[in-house]
Amino acid sequence: MSTNLSRLFLPALRAKMGDWIYYITFINMKEVASRISVVDDIHTSKSLKDLLQKMITNNSERIAEYLLGQEQRFFNAIVIGTYGGSPNWHDLSVRGREGVADVPEHPEGSIGFLELSGDEKLFAIDGQHRVKGIKEAVVQDSSLEEEEVCAIFVKGVTASERDKDPDGFERTRRLFSTLNRYAKPVNKRDIIALDEDDVVAVITRRLLEEHPLLRNKVDTGLKNSIKPDDRTNLTTIATLYDTMDIVLRNCNKGWNDYKRWRPPEKEVDVLYSEAVKFWDGLSDQFPPLTELRESSAEAEIAGKYRSTHGGHLLFRPVGLLLVTRVAVDLRSSMGLSENFALEYVGRTPTELSEYPWAGLLWDGANKRMITAKENQNIARRLLFNALGGDLSKTPYKTTADALLTQYAGVLNRVPDDVALPRY
Repeated sequence: MSTNLSRLFLPALRAKMGDWIYYITFINMKEVASRISVVDDIHTSKSLKDLLQKMITNNSERIAEYLLGQEQRFFNAIVIGTYGGSPNWHDLSVRGREGVADVPEHPEGSIGFLELSGDEKLFAIDGQHRVKGIKEAVVQDSSLEEEEVCAIFVKGVTASERDKDPDGFERTRRLFSTLNRYAKPVNKRDIIALDEDDVVAVITRRLLEEHPLLRNKVDTGLKNSIKPDDRTNLTTIATLYDTMDIVLRNCNKGWNDYKRWRPPEKEVDVLYSEAVKFWDGLSDQFPPLTELRESSAEAEIAGKYRSTHGGHLLFRPVGLLLVTRVAVDLRSSMGLSENFALEYVGRTPTELSEYPWAGLLWDGANKRMITAKENQNIARRLLFNALGGDLSKTPYKTTADALLTQYAGVLNRVPDDVALPRY
């Protein structure tokens, strides 16, 4: 950070909440990069500083990429602590001016300029990742320097000055922890509902609106699981997203980076066509899906295929993801077209309470799904092998004998008492 900083006037609003006086303003990225520090001013412990620094570095790189690559970039407010120097507030009176005579008294003293002398210590209390990302981005592209971000200034105390004002430092630390503790992370459902860059989220929303198998037949709640007594929905919105992530991933290398920026609409349309092709093909192979596709949500067809006694494999999130993964595995490892891969998985036995899913994915005694990762991984290998896949190839790299031992183990039986299915 520069140590020779000039006086700065920022148009601002002055407000109060609890015992905090704060100033809402905006500041350009050049000033953010040169004036605001991160990490060192919040913690005194070196280990905590190192931990926070690692977290900030990991996220700031993504933020810098966002600023450099997204034309429709936008941030929420950065909370900035100010210590020392001579910050001053200059309010502007608006009452009595022509045309604003009826302005109530309350805004008086709330509109004005925040003056920074340049000698203040400014540090990010909330928004450390964004500040670090801005610092990295303006180095690579100076045209970003004049872009403006919203900022909230509060009076804080830095770690280096804690001995002079221990109460002020504790108060600053409390604000830091409060803002970070109660900042709610974006959950997957919100990403699916709102993200306009993640192409999987975009396609998931479009399927929910347009595809007859999925329109009004997907649970949009927060949970990944679906209730056994849900009579309407095929699956959950999170599972639909994960399914599309599996199916479309092979269309592009560097998939996670690809999902950060919305591709051209022609590419979105191509990927959506691939998604529709998958769901149509899957429905053609499994008659219950065809029945659901051709019915209205009010018909409650899903209730026929899911109950506390088990039901159809594909009407459970674990089962739908299993069949999807194996279809993609067969397509890539055997060089099959998607239609042929779906024909292969169409041979899959679907009754959860029967062999081979009983005891592996279905707990008959407690009448519930078994969702342990180990069981899901064995089920994936089991089905892939049963449909003619070569277990020695990626992503499996195992043998039938090893798989038999694993399968017997989760069933609490010896290998001689079980057999690998073949379809």
